[in-house]
Amino acid sequence: MRLVVLIALAVITTFLLDYVHVKIMCPFCPFPSPMLPVFALLTILTVAIFYFFLYGFKPVKTQPQGLYFIIANLLREPERSIYIKVYEKGGEAQLSEVAKELGLRKLRAWRAAQRLAEKKLVVLDKKAGRLVVRLRPLEELSVQPINRQNYKRDKQNE
Repeated sequence: MRLVVLIALAVITTFLLDYVHVKIMCPFCPFPSPMLPVFALLTILTVAIFYFFLYGFKPVKTQPQGLYFIIANLLREPERSIYIKVYEKGGEAQLSEVAKELGLRKLRAWRAAQRLAEKKLVVLDKKAGRLVVRLRPLEELSVQPINRQNYKRDKQNE
């Protein structure tokens, strides 16, 4: 809405500047003078500068650095979103609350939380009848890669 008002203001100012230019500086020129595009350019540039100074620039969101975010980048959706949201909430949050904020159905969020627990990245606890997701401390996380050829078959046999 603000942008529409500023564009309207720029158009009005452009024609006003051209009208003043024709009446005072060049009385023999026709009203839409050849200087109209120059006035339009100057007015739009001025309005754009004022707009950015008044309302500010939108900062580019950079992804925070850290081991938790490196781990999150290795996950698929929706596990990644749940993991990051729990981290942003201080490392512990109710699953229903996280699912609501992310726009996930409760069942999908529960399955994603189960997969995170299987990977030993989070701990699932029940508190007051609610499922609470808690991140494991970095010291407890296993960083040893599994270099077996038949990893999928071995995992099914477990």
